[in-house]
Amino acid sequence: MTEKYREIRAQYLWVDAVVNGPAIPEVGVVEHRITSPWPAEDSVTVAVHANRSTVDRWDARITSSIGTCEETVAGLDGLHLAERIYRTVHRDVMTAARSQRWTRLHAALVDCGGVRVAIAGHSGAGKTTLALALALRGAQLHADEGVFIRGEEAVGLPRRIHLKAGTFDVLPEITAYDSLYLPYAPPVWALDPTTLPAPPDVESAHHPVDVLLILEGLDKSSTRITPMPTAQALRSLAEQSALWSDDHGVTLRNTAALLSNTPCYSLIRRRGDIGACAVEELAAACVTRGI
Repeated sequence: MTEKYREIRAQYLWVDAVVNGPAIPEVGVVEHRITSPWPAEDSVTVAVHANRSTVDRWDARITSSIGTCEETVAGLDGLHLAERIYRTVHRDVMTAARSQRWTRLHAALVDCGGVRVAIAGHSGAGKTTLALALALRGAQLHADEGVFIRGEEAVGLPRRIHLKAGTFDVLPEITAYDSLYLPYAPPVWALDPTTLPAPPDVESAHHPVDVLLILEGLDKSSTRITPMPTAQALRSLAEQSALWSDDHGVTLRNTAALLSNTPCYSLIRRRGDIGACAVEELAAACVTRGI
């Protein structure tokens, strides 16, 4: 690659509640190393202070070098303060990526057996569950919700993995990993991807997508992966993905570049089968064929 990508640091606010007691949040900022198309010289800094008038409430000053934006919030509990900071960081990652002509796809991104697989599909199709199942079997999970593409390059949207309650039923082994409970409606658990068996690293962050896999529902008989025509894949991405750009020409060019250089497949799963074995077999076949 002609451009050198660097590690950046993002700060996430952790909120812990007292178990079997009153919900007294303990607020602390921890550092989480991630990579993204967000330039390393850009930053979002957060100064958190206890609110002077209300116990267990917090004030914060959020400063971003992107657009020289500064926000001041006051009197928030730990959960809502964390959400406010997350939204700010997420917004600025999007803004910076867009300014560098990246397009975001609504997809998960895993490196499975040396093959980079983008897993697309509508909300609730099982992208996160499949990506996590592969990660527990040794794949590198770079993103569960968004993939930036630009030409032949791809990189995962940096964020913690968001788990739903049903994920623990399908993948009970994920309970062995620490996750942060967020009492939304419905509730969500946030999992740090660097705690998984093969955590994503800086060197492997940027790489072209080798295979585009689109989840297309469940079947009573068998799990199967079949080639998908480019036109059908384009239509599916348009229907199911969060394609965004102020410049629709950039979005079209990036999507066309992805589809013209990447084999596309559909995955239909037998009920009760996550599909991890089928994806691993596809990745192994790609290695054999030299894709």
